[in-house]
Amino acid sequence: MLFPLLVVLASAAAPQSWKFDTDGTPQVHVSNVDGAVRVDAVDGNSVVIEAVPENPDSGRKATEVEVTQEGDDIRARVCCGPCEERRQSCKGVSPVRFVVKVPREAALEVSVVNAAVTVQGVKGEQRMSAVDGRVEVNGSERRLSVSTVKGEVVLAPRKLEGVEISTVSGDVRLKLPERADAKVEFSSVGGSFNGKSVSLGSKTRTYGAGTHEVEVSTVGGSLTVQE
Repeated sequence: MLFPLLVVLASAAAPQSWKFDTDGTPQVHVSNVDGAVRVDAVDGNSVVIEAVPENPDSGRKATEVEVTQEGDDIRARVCCGPCEERRQSCKGVSPVRFVVKVPREAALEVSVVNAAVTVQGVKGEQRMSAVDGRVEVNGSERRLSVSTVKGEVVLAPRKLEGVEISTVSGDVRLKLPERADAKVEFSSVGGSFNGKSVSLGSKTRTYGAGTHEVEVSTVGGSLTVQE
């Protein structure tokens, strides 16, 4: 059964929040424009989503936020106007920041434009995308995919189980877990790997037994790996 919630945040509105019960392994999807997304893993089986209006006294148009649940699939997005119109531009609309709390085993998909993403402690599979925004993920344990355009990527996984990173005009900083077994494959146009130029081509470096693959591709971006 689908449980939709549609809220219009007035220019002077207080933060709005929603809480959903799940089986502990929900699929959570968040998309935003001009507003940051922060996701923290917490104990328990509930998903809590808070939408915080930025600059509520700016006089800009109110933002519509749509939050839906269908079983253990939970979605939150800003609409930049009536949600049914699927507008692509949020010009003149007051931005909203999402603060999300999810079970530790949740799977996560986040996409933003002109905004930053920060994820802490989520163990499930994760997929992140950002345009003009920084992505930081700490404590991941399963498959992780990150793509950015004009955005830095900072990752500190707790365990490695397949990592894919792609950036255009964005640097990548990767802190490997302790005693990591990783094979890092770096391909780049005009980038560098730990300070050494990889102007056009690829470079591979193995850490430990090289069991887990880490694939990084950049255009005009450097890769720094910290052991």
